Amino acid sequence: MPNSMTQILTAAASGESASQQWYGGEGQFSVSGTFGGTAAVELQMSPDDGTTWIPVSGSSVTIADCKSFRLGTCDVRLAITNEHGTTSINGFITKTTGQWT
Repeated sequence: MPNSMTQILTAAASGESASQQWYGGEGQFSVSGTFGGTAAVELQMSPDDGTTWIPVSGSSVTIADCKSFRLGTCDVRLAITNEHGTTSINGFITKTTGQWT
């Protein structure tokens, strides 16, 4: 089976991942690492090629976790908020059907 997981955050302490084009449908994102202080990671979507970024409802996590989502065609990224000096987070995104093969 081809690996459809794409790592979009690597030991990140703050900021946002690079955006990924999302072709619509169901997917999952997972995050792991050290969440310093009150750090959180949320999935964001952009309907206008990255001009505007909107948090996806219910996607914010403050511990290592995996969340499912369903979106139409858009760009997606992971964003770290409330980061702290000890924050070091890895993030992955995948499409259920294996979008990136």
